Amino acid sequence: MPPRLIAAVAAAVSVSLATVACTASTVPAPKHEAGRAVRVKAPAPGTLGRPFGTGCNQLPRTGGAGTPRGLAKVPVETAMAQVPILSELVHAIALAGLAKTLNTARSLTIFAPDNEAFGAFGASNLRALYSTRSDLIRVLTFQIVAGRVRPAELARQKVLTTLGGTRIYPSKAPPSYNVNNAWVSCGNLPTANATVYIVNRLVVPAT
Repeated sequence: MPPRLIAAVAAAVSVSLATVACTASTVPAPKHEAGRAVRVKAPAPGTLGRPFGTGCNQLPRTGGAGTPRGLAKVPVETAMAQVPILSELVHAIALAGLAKTLNTARSLTIFAPDNEAFGAFGASNLRALYSTRSDLIRVLTFQIVAGRVRPAELARQKVLTTLGGTRIYPSKAPPSYNVNNAWVSCGNLPTANATVYIVNRLVVPAT
C-alpha cells in the first residue's frame, strides 16, 4: 500500500502513526454519541456477554433483520448490509470484491467503521481509495482479525494482529474500548461466522 495513502488515513483521523505503533491510543467516546444514548456497561472480563455500547441503540429494534438476534443468524457481510450505519463499509466491501470471501470465512472479527468514519476520511481520499482495488483491499484488511475476539481480550488489552499484518492495541475507554485510534461504539455483535465491533474511525495501521 502506498505510504501516501497510509498517511492520508492517519491525517483523516488526526492521529500519529508513530504514536499508535508505540502505545494504545486514548480516543474518548464522541460527545454526541455519548449524549444521545444510554450508556451501557461493557461485558465483564471472562464472559461472552451481550452487545454493548451507546451505538447499539442505532441498530434496528424490530423486524428481525439488522437486530442483534437477526444478525446472529446470517454471515457477516450479509449481516452488516442490514445495518444502516454500515452502508458505506458494505459499499467498500462490494467494490473490493470481498463480500463472498467474508461470508464464507470460518471465523473472523471485524472492527467495522461506521458511515461517519468514512465521512471523516474525506471525499477526495475516498475517491482515491475506491479507484484502486488493491489499496482498498489492503485498508479493509486493517479492520479484520482472524478468529472471534471476545470483550475479555479487549479488557486485557491483548495485542491483535490484523489480516493485513498490522497490529491493533485495545485500551479501556469507559464504558467501552478504543482500538488504536478508533472508539468502539457498539461491540460484541455476533453474526453466523464473525463478531463485529462497530467503530467511529477507520483503524489506523500499526506495525
